[in-house]
Amino acid sequence: MRMNYYRPCSQPELVIGLNSHSDAIGLTILLQVNEMEGLQIRKDGIWVPVCPLPNAFVVNIGDILEIVTNGIYRSIEHRA
Repeated sequence: MRMNYYRPCSQPELVIGLNSHSDAIGLTILLQVNEMEGLQIRKDGIWVPVCPLPNAFVVNIGDILEIVTNGIYRSIEHRA
């Protein structure tokens, strides 16, 4: 298990962010604790923002789960 906390930045225009990637693990469970839209997924070649929902988790399928399910569940490319 790994936990990350990204605190709000007082100058969001200076934030570099994370490059696009898929997670190597099985599942990523994300709790967005504020209303900032920072997470995006690639769907049909277009970057789509993931709107935060109060008290909801975002679950990303990772590469390992795609491999063990023989592609039934697909790993998702995302960036933040």
